[in-house]
Amino acid sequence: MKSHSIIFYLLLVLTAGACKDNYDYPIPKNSFEETFMDPPAKVSLSKVAGQWQMQVNGAEFYIKGVSTNKFSERAINYGANTIRTYGVNDTTRTVLDRAYAAGLYVNFGLYIGRETDGFDYNNATAVSQQLEKMKQDIIRFKDHPAILCWSIGNEAEASYTNVKLWSAINEIATFIHQIDPNHPTTTALASSNVDHIKNIINLAPNIDILSVNTYAPNLPGVLGNLTTANWQKPYMITEYGPRGTWQMAPEPTRILSWGGLVEQTSTEKADVYQQAYKDNILANKSKGCIGSFVFLWGYQTHGEVLTWYGFFDKKGYTFPAVDAMQFAWTGAYPSNRAPIIQDRNQVLMDGKKAEDNIMVAKASAHTATVVATDPDNDPLTYSWRIVKEKTAAADGSLPDGIAGLIPNNTSANISFTAPNETGAYRLIVFVNDDAHKKVASAVIPFYVN
Repeated sequence: MKSHSIIFYLLLVLTAGACKDNYDYPIPKNSFEETFMDPPAKVSLSKVAGQWQMQVNGAEFYIKGVSTNKFSERAINYGANTIRTYGVNDTTRTVLDRAYAAGLYVNFGLYIGRETDGFDYNNATAVSQQLEKMKQDIIRFKDHPAILCWSIGNEAEASYTNVKLWSAINEIATFIHQIDPNHPTTTALASSNVDHIKNIINLAPNIDILSVNTYAPNLPGVLGNLTTANWQKPYMITEYGPRGTWQMAPEPTRILSWGGLVEQTSTEKADVYQQAYKDNILANKSKGCIGSFVFLWGYQTHGEVLTWYGFFDKKGYTFPAVDAMQFAWTGAYPSNRAPIIQDRNQVLMDGKKAEDNIMVAKASAHTATVVATDPDNDPLTYSWRIVKEKTAAADGSLPDGIAGLIPNNTSANISFTAPNETGAYRLIVFVNDDAHKKVASAVIPFYVN
């Protein structure tokens, strides 16, 4: 199971075919429906020339989505058409309204309990109360014109043992089919585990679309697993990106002796996103894939390494991954592109690269250098910082760095003093094109003895 996901989905600040069955659910008492200026979108799933297709108001709709916690409305500017949320809170109506105003649809998340949260699917009372809560949320928002589909749970099966989970999901999906003829249902899995997919087929037949969260190197295997499980409906990839911090064991050179993880540069990450979309998402459109969502549109406020994922920095500058996805979604790069740090060999500390297991003495003197270029020959500025591993700012995001260690951090080549406390640290460089609000980054982990 992905360790980052549990924290993310509990703490994330949300940025925002009808099926006949034998159930006859009454509308819950004391519920209310919000009113909206425009009618809901009519979303359907059908096979066209033997190929699964989502249609919105009668027109084909291929999902070009973002899993987001910041800068949601900006996604439309780069070719995206859908955002993903994970649950309901006080900002949900605002998220929906802003998405609709921007021209974006919403994969609407209904967060359900997980065994890792302490939720017990043998507890009939708890399951019933959860269902009633889901009904209230569905009735309240079902007619919002931004809604594309309902996503029941996120990675609820991660580390689970109780198959009653699938019956609970199916009950929610059944209610949606009863009350909302306009929007299909899905549930997001933590992997494309064949047994879990078979459980959905057998125990949650009212799920219309299978959603899978998966990262390099597991994304290429999804289609084969669906085929093995005999999944006959459409699917989408609801999170994807570079190899996760929880997947590093196959790359021993990127796991340092103290456990620190070597990170790809922002340019390398952009290449991963673009290639993944081309080879394992768009290429599978004819095989049932109706779209995808990149992770993470925004910047991290949780996780083992806070610079690992993210399409923006905290100032709102865009990383090369944004350029890469604009090309993937539209077929054209933006007129001005982010700076480039092509590989980790161009980022050095005392002449050593990140994989060289750099260990230093307390308060010792060092140098660092980065080689960066700009595709448009724009002037670049530099900003370095040193942060202790697994530390964060008050909001969970990347901290500003330890003061007093880098006398002048604004050039490509710096001198600095190591911290005076034993432990693991990360030396981070941001390379900025300030005129166009674009940025690149690279990281060197090191250990102070």
